[in-house]
Amino acid sequence: MRALRCEETTVRDESGGLDGPNGPDRSDGLAGLAVREVADPVPGAGQVLVEVKAASVDFVDTLIAAGRYQIRVPPPFTPGNNLAGVVREVGPDCTRFAVGDRVHGLAFVGAFAELAVVREQQLRATPDDLPFEYACLAGVPYRTAYDALVGTAALRAGENLVVLGASGAVGSAAVAIGKALGARVIACGSSPAKLEFCRKMGADEVVSYAEPGFKEALKAVTGGGADVVLDMVGGEYSEPALRATGYGGRFVVVGFAAGSVPRIPLNLVLLKGSIIRGYEFGDFERRHPEEAAANRDALERMLADGRIVPPITGRYPLEQAAEAMRTVAGRDKYGVTILQMP
Repeated sequence: MRALRCEETTVRDESGGLDGPNGPDRSDGLAGLAVREVADPVPGAGQVLVEVKAASVDFVDTLIAAGRYQIRVPPPFTPGNNLAGVVREVGPDCTRFAVGDRVHGLAFVGAFAELAVVREQQLRATPDDLPFEYACLAGVPYRTAYDALVGTAALRAGENLVVLGASGAVGSAAVAIGKALGARVIACGSSPAKLEFCRKMGADEVVSYAEPGFKEALKAVTGGGADVVLDMVGGEYSEPALRATGYGGRFVVVGFAAGSVPRIPLNLVLLKGSIIRGYEFGDFERRHPEEAAANRDALERMLADGRIVPPITGRYPLEQAAEAMRTVAGRDKYGVTILQMP
């Protein structure tokens, strides 16, 4: 079979952190990528061999390939986490799926290939009306946005939702999900092009955090204060966004794409009655398995019936998988990117 192989991780963060001491360096670390012919994988006990039809290319995949993720994978390996496809073979002790079943799920690594071995418990049955390219997106970015908005922020219809980093994969998912849930969505970005993209995505208002007066602009468009802030960016933008919440506003921390962890004055929390909560994908799955499963069902229904239309801004064949990863690693990437298998 053919697979994208990571043959070396040229950049390493020795601190063990996600982004490194000076934030993510998106320009390098992906030199050791090439599509190769490799042996077909064989499923072991509790594993399923999936013929991959589509796989999403996410920022975390670039971190793993660059050696920057907190879990290190020694090269050579095949990157790729989120996939959708058809069961080709089942290993011993597998009882949930049969050959020919449509499935999607999480591989952590191995998805950017014609065939991938995935643990059975990491797969879900794909509804017949859910296309493969949407099913592969019902993975980390869209799960993150849905869990963070529904399970962590308890977003309600009619509320003002502020999304920092709204043009990225998780951010654009949050815009779409927020609109589908009936919220009034204020999308925040760093450039006119990103804000225009958010408008086309359906955001009710857009605000630049690259311009002076970010807090004042948020207060103005929210009518005095946001109900929910979803923060994927961190850095210098978190505190003004928190200051722009109304009394009792919910501030959900998802990540630090700006490269630094903000220091929040707790007197703001005291005076505003704020609720600050964090969301981390793996912990939510482990600690709230029933809620996570219900969220997956709801998300898949929304993708299947058209209430959520993912902004797929890049479709690449497997031969161009390395280019797709470098595009996703760049700062100017909008929306979501997928690999399409023949």
